[in-house]
Amino acid sequence: MEVSLGRPVKVNNFLTTLNITLIANLKTMEARAGEAIKKISTASSNKAAIDDYEKEME
Repeated sequence: MEVSLGRPVKVNNFLTTLNITLIANLKTMEARAGEAIKKISTASSNKAAIDDYEKEME
């Protein structure tokens, strides 16, 4: 069964009714989250590499 809400305006109105932010804002938030995840994963990888190096030097 396929459900169609129609045009993007109707979708945004539906989401607003449910108190969900607009789709355009979700894309912006997704981009910001991606940057944060990249920074955290890089820091985590660097720490793991340093820990492994130090473990090898013991």
